Amino acid sequence: AETANWQEMLDCIALHAPDLTTEDDTSRWRLEPSGQFSTKSLYQAIAPSPGHEALTLIWEIRLPLKIRIFLWQWIRGRLPSGVEVLKRNGPGDGRCP
Repeated sequence: AETANWQEMLDCIALHAPDLTTEDDTSRWRLEPSGQFSTKSLYQAIAPSPGHEALTLIWEIRLPLKIRIFLWQWIRGRLPSGVEVLKRNGPGDGRCP
């Protein structure tokens, strides 16, 4: 029963079973090619985002944050309406063109 629990735990935390043929014990993180743990790989495994490729590329571009947010809204078709722009003291008369 303990061996089955051990294997289940290894499967749950994405580690390879230990290699018992060598003297030194090692563990590898299966979610990274390097075998090293990263919070990014863990987060992607827990909460995968099947988003549009352009949406993920926006956050890698070196632009001011407000421009990246605008692009993100534009690609998703979620630009603020004229009323919302007016609430934020933006230009326009509050009508959505």
